[in-house]
Amino acid sequence: MFRRKTWIVRVFFAVLPVSAIAEPLPNGAKTPTVAQVMSAYIGKTAIWDEGCQGGIYFGPNNQARAWCAQESESLGAGEWTVDAYGRMCHDLTWYWPNNGRAGSSPGEASCIQHVADRFGRIWRSYPGQTEWWPVKGDATLVRGYTYREQIMTTKKKLGI
Repeated sequence: MFRRKTWIVRVFFAVLPVSAIAEPLPNGAKTPTVAQVMSAYIGKTAIWDEGCQGGIYFGPNNQARAWCAQESESLGAGEWTVDAYGRMCHDLTWYWPNNGRAGSSPGEASCIQHVADRFGRIWRSYPGQTEWWPVKGDATLVRGYTYREQIMTTKKKLGI
């Protein structure tokens, strides 16, 4: 169980965007509104390419769903929230096959800090990093529920 949590945390940080150019804190950066951050994520999937071939979907009603091809018999289900300080967090419970039933364990909550620059563009910084990445145009954040079919199939197999 501990190895599964560690693997998920490693995958999350291994797939940080490398296609965009990181910058220091943008000039005139301020705390964005909750609505600004939510609109950057809602209805989109963050793709976890390297080491996973999956991602996390940020659905309406703050539902979050995650799946990785490397652990295709498992899925993550939980919620995502945005606080007044510009932090977007997701908190998932991971489910996997366990002697004909679904085993589960809570994952570690993960949060990403956001700021808005003087033009209203949203930037994010991952835990333990000082670089800031623009959210708009990030190829790892795509519109739609990319892994819906895989998640629904896995959910059915697990009986949840």
